[in-house]
Amino acid sequence: MRARLSDESGFTLVELLAAIVVGMVVMFAVFALLDTAVSLQARTVDRIDTTDRGRVAIDRLSQGFASRICVANEPSLVEADDTHTEFYASLAPESSAVRLTVQRRRVAVVGTTIREDVWTSDPPLGPPNLPPANTTTPARTRDVARGISQTATTPIFRYYAKDETSGLPTVLLATPLSAADLRRAVLIDVSFTSEGKRDDVSTDYSNQILTRSATCV
Repeated sequence: MRARLSDESGFTLVELLAAIVVGMVVMFAVFALLDTAVSLQARTVDRIDTTDRGRVAIDRLSQGFASRICVANEPSLVEADDTHTEFYASLAPESSAVRLTVQRRRVAVVGTTIREDVWTSDPPLGPPNLPPANTTTPARTRDVARGISQTATTPIFRYYAKDETSGLPTVLLATPLSAADLRRAVLIDVSFTSEGKRDDVSTDYSNQILTRSATCV
């Protein structure tokens, strides 16, 4: 018993090397697991942010396009092509003295951002008054969406007219819209991809907004 307790020979070199190798294998496995977990967490956070930005953007665009109105003899659309739309709208707040406030709105794609400019008279005016010209300073400018791109080859903005036979808005109009087609467009199709910070994170969004304003023919 005393001989065993007094034995100070320790580990052999082979045992020490084996212990080091086993320890390194365990450490590399732990580091690989941590790296995977961190990567998955970052991807999840990026996807949540991308989804939230896309949902907010499509809701804002849908609300704006759904508020289109025609003013006097003017159609609701002023200009329209694949990357920008200018139109008359009304989104009067509940506290406004004028229940139908005429606005000029321009939604345009600038790089990877969809930007909105709004022109409103001060004090607010209702139809048949026209809002300020687009050459004046907008009453409000905001970024509706950031980090967006075109979905494959689909234009961000598309415009449809009613089919004469079915009465449904299925006729795709060529852009930029002509003066005649500005009056014919009853439906706007919005499509874009919300891009994440990572190359493998993106979400596609689209919505079709039909004009229901009683002021438009």
